[in-house]
Amino acid sequence: MTSHSTTLRGGKPVSGEVTVSGFKHVLVLALAHAVGTGGKFTLHNAPDILETAVYHDFLPRLGIPTTRDEEGSLTIDASGEIADTLPEAAEAIHGSLYLLPALLARTGRARFSARFGGCRIGAASSGERPWRNVVQVLERFGAHITSDGPEFVLRAPVLRGASIDLRDFTTDPRTLSGPEYSGATKAAVLTAALAEGPSQLRFPYPKAELTALLDLLRADGVEVERSGDTLAISGQPTGPRLRKHRLPADLIEVVSWVTVAATTGGSIALRGVTRQEIDHGLAAELELWKTVGVELNDSEGGLVVSGPGPKGFAPLPPIETLPTSIYSDSQPLFTVLATQCPGASQITDAVWTGRYAHLEGMARLGASLTRSRTGVTIRQSVLRVPPEGVEVHASDLRCAAALLSTALLVKGGPVTVHGTHHLDRGYDHLLDKLAGCSPGTVTQVKTRGSGSTTA
Repeated sequence: MTSHSTTLRGGKPVSGEVTVSGFKHVLVLALAHAVGTGGKFTLHNAPDILETAVYHDFLPRLGIPTTRDEEGSLTIDASGEIADTLPEAAEAIHGSLYLLPALLARTGRARFSARFGGCRIGAASSGERPWRNVVQVLERFGAHITSDGPEFVLRAPVLRGASIDLRDFTTDPRTLSGPEYSGATKAAVLTAALAEGPSQLRFPYPKAELTALLDLLRADGVEVERSGDTLAISGQPTGPRLRKHRLPADLIEVVSWVTVAATTGGSIALRGVTRQEIDHGLAAELELWKTVGVELNDSEGGLVVSGPGPKGFAPLPPIETLPTSIYSDSQPLFTVLATQCPGASQITDAVWTGRYAHLEGMARLGASLTRSRTGVTIRQSVLRVPPEGVEVHASDLRCAAALLSTALLVKGGPVTVHGTHHLDRGYDHLLDKLAGCSPGTVTQVKTRGSGSTTA
């Protein structure tokens, strides 16, 4: 991945209109299901991000031709025989992990290395994210894992329905917290839909991308019923199969634009997202926005977001990222919002407990932050840098988004954010959209070793 640096001149309102792209978190799940069931499948509203490009590159190596068009549709043809080995190119993204159930269902075997890419936000020394939780889920459905040199091999002549209590994959069964819970739930749902016989999944991860996956399964003829804290999934539907599907709006992109508009004092019209999607998928974020004074008003074709105006922000209540609260992906962006709220705001990430790489760069830009063992305290801050400017470094996707959002608040000299190539992991042309809203804000985008361009 080529390294990018972006220079911005902030300190003024950001206003305009943007179209929210398709949800990255649902993209990888929809493609995994399509590969597992076979046939030809078109996914509309596929975002132009790294995940889409990587899938478009490596799926043909599995024997699955793919095509993309300028309208944002990705079509795959998984009707023929497919290979059982994840190619090296799949290591560039973490979402390729969800293809393991598909390969097992189609070939009875899945060969893979333990190198799954994505942002390094895990608890391991080098930030690797978990993958054995997905293997452990597959073992519940009858798979067996062995090692073969540097690779691992999963075998399952038949995947059979299973009963799984997904609290087994949490660090705290009471709060359902921890980094393995979401991935284990998604793998269990994907596998249950491909397995023979019914499955019972207790206490599944409840966030919006899981709901979107369940909607896709139902549209594909899979029987899915929820009773209390249990999901019952039938597996292996019969009859006509789903051949096209549209991704919902990316909720974390929504959070990003809400942060930018509200904190800079601007007004941004969001297209491609509905009030229903925000009410359901961002209920916790929406409640916090209302509390501090952020306004989201309905408009034709979408929503308009703006800040509280002259009256200023209200205090931000304490936040802990849990399935019943905001996304961990939202946490760095709420840290930016907290710099504009009076008093001391407390934020704790209970999913990715080391996801605070954005704090160092924010502090260089004037944010008043205190890191503790359990989280961070943010105080209302005046963000200003010397006339010669300041450089900060982003090490992951949401860190880059948070530093970009903070830079838009900074008065004084320019801010150069190194590592903005990470934005390609989850945002469809974010800098282009920003430049369209606020011409002159993004003054330079530099690619290491290839000069620079003006946006």
